[in-house]
Amino acid sequence: MEGEAAAAASEQQHYLLDDAEAQRRYTEGRSGADALPFLMPHLRPGLRLVDCGCGVGSITLDLAEIVAPGEVVGFDLDAGQLADATAAAAARGLGNVRFEAADAYELPLADGSCDVAVAHTLLIHLPDPVRGARELRRVLRPGGVVAIADGDFGSLVFAPASPLVERGLELYGRVFEHGGAHWHQGREARRVLREAGFARVEGHATVEYYGDREATRRIAGVLDRLWGSPSTVETVVGQGWAGAAEVEAMRAAVRAWGDEPDAFLSVTRCGALGWVD
Repeated sequence: MEGEAAAAASEQQHYLLDDAEAQRRYTEGRSGADALPFLMPHLRPGLRLVDCGCGVGSITLDLAEIVAPGEVVGFDLDAGQLADATAAAAARGLGNVRFEAADAYELPLADGSCDVAVAHTLLIHLPDPVRGARELRRVLRPGGVVAIADGDFGSLVFAPASPLVERGLELYGRVFEHGGAHWHQGREARRVLREAGFARVEGHATVEYYGDREATRRIAGVLDRLWGSPSTVETVVGQGWAGAAEVEAMRAAVRAWGDEPDAFLSVTRCGALGWVD
């Protein structure tokens, strides 16, 4: 019954980046040091690490280099992203990392078998984030550490002002919540780890920002694709939140925003570290 419940929960997850090309554009510049700087002092060669929700492996591979020859395994549900991650590992000559498909609620690892667990931009997508964090705790040894981080889109800042862009962001937040995900998950990081049973929890944060023409065009292209994806349009129109014509107007507005000479966007990624007794 537990497995059936996990499968049902997985089907309810709404992945923010459900467009493969948008995923590649969004994560192409992501690194372990930028995404999880608060974890770096706790890593050393020889540790066994699991990255749950690893995506294309841009963070996983950086961590694998640090803990080598320690074993690293990345889990995700998206076969296409796992294939990209595997190819990237081969290109970098990393033999201590592998990627497999697995549900975040049921990792195929023994109890207490890892030293470090990572979940970057994962819990925000889970209907039950605490349950996901408990699974990470299960696979950690005594003294093991978990690092989580998720965006808190209540912190989103953009300029110059654009009513249509603002409307698009507001509607996408509604789509996100409608799918069972959590638009403001980041601020709950410490609570989630504490409720999952971690003994000591520290809160941290990083800022993701886009502040030059190349960067704003890139994030505008990601938003354009996401707002126009069939799943998003189907939800927005089907729920009566907006018509198809308004969706197209919002997409045009965000593309134009990306070319603005003063365009800027930032969002806070809230994170936490937790230790197992």
